[in-house]
Amino acid sequence: MTGKYIKTITFLSLIIIVVIQGAWLVNTYRMIEAQLLQTSNRLFPQAVLDEAQNRLERLTNAQKEELTLNFSADFNRVQQIDQKVYSDLIIVMNQYADSVYQTGIDLSSADSIFTNYLVQEGYQAQLHCELIDSTGSALQTEEQFAGKYSQKILRTIPVYLNKEHSTAIQAVILNPYWIAFRQMSVLLIATVLLIVFVAGCIIYQVKIIIRQNRIARLRQDFTYAMIHDMKTPITTISMVGHTLESGLMENSPKLKKQYFAILKEESSHLLNLSEKILTIAKLEQSRLKFTKDLVDLPKLFDELIQKYTIKTEKNVTFQQNCQITSPLIADEEYLKEAISNLIDNSLKYSDDEVLIRLSAEERENTFFISVWDNGWGIPLKQQKRIFEKFQRGGLEYKKEKKVSGFGLGLNYVYKVITAMGGNVTVESIEGKYSEFTLTLPVQNENV
Repeated sequence: MTGKYIKTITFLSLIIIVVIQGAWLVNTYRMIEAQLLQTSNRLFPQAVLDEAQNRLERLTNAQKEELTLNFSADFNRVQQIDQKVYSDLIIVMNQYADSVYQTGIDLSSADSIFTNYLVQEGYQAQLHCELIDSTGSALQTEEQFAGKYSQKILRTIPVYLNKEHSTAIQAVILNPYWIAFRQMSVLLIATVLLIVFVAGCIIYQVKIIIRQNRIARLRQDFTYAMIHDMKTPITTISMVGHTLESGLMENSPKLKKQYFAILKEESSHLLNLSEKILTIAKLEQSRLKFTKDLVDLPKLFDELIQKYTIKTEKNVTFQQNCQITSPLIADEEYLKEAISNLIDNSLKYSDDEVLIRLSAEERENTFFISVWDNGWGIPLKQQKRIFEKFQRGGLEYKKEKKVSGFGLGLNYVYKVITAMGGNVTVESIEGKYSEFTLTLPVQNENV
């Protein structure tokens, strides 16, 4: 399965998880909202009755009269009372207060009583009461709540205050979703953490799968490339060895010498390849030991220029500029091999006319060794991963001509230089140039 399909399935799985959790939360919210409304419809008539009784007690005490009607406030038994009897009781008390004391229901007092009842049930609600007519239109409301509501509200069942059912009182609960969210706070936090955890696990697992697929593909490509690249020198060594063994070259010493040179060169090629792979393995296991030598950098440049001028079939021009005053202390063998890899890449990934500049300078106790070429360059998207094992510049198939290699050269350079305490950077524009810069710290000659 390709990475594209894995990412698509992962994305769809996350969406499904979020949708299921969202649907569950919405259903939970609706249940809490329904419970709030049910509780409000049960408690609000009690609050209205309580307000009427408190109002009558306050008026009779003020006029030093004895209240002839006395009602119990034990509202736990309300459900045992017939609903019609309960409604009639509220109507009788309110009409008694209106006829005897000419006073109407106190909306603020009803608000307070009803709010306290809801608090006892665990609901911190913002609400107010209003008088309405038989059609539900507001007759009286608190001034700050007059007009249209800008947020969601819940209305309780109207409680009638007269026999004609022309006037009723109703409670309006503002922002009920905040009440639900407070009830669901722990659940919401747990849900968010669960989604983040599950999403993180899925994404991490997908990354591992993609990485494993990529490693498997790289191993397959590396095995194919290595066998393909080793096949030529092995075949050449076999043919040359067979020819020399046959004795046909005994009468041609010059040709025999050439055959031995070919045998030596191809053997050296295989040996260098094996040593490069072994060096990378040792570096990854931190088992490679470096020697500290005084490196003559101009001489090293000259040797590499001479080697590749003879070796390459392309028309190559070398330029060098070495401006260092402090002694360069490093492992000369591995440093030379690292620079050699960069020059070899410059020749591989370029046209027939090649310009290579080797330069070195010293700034702020650091050596900067650069290899610049006018080759094909490296695509920008490849530059961040160019130093990884088995990674290549992306132009190895330019002009329908495959460039041989395993993608180990730059990884070798990076590991060797960083193991010496330095760093490797690249600057490249596709189709124009590439420049690799090795940075090494200036060290005391006595080290």
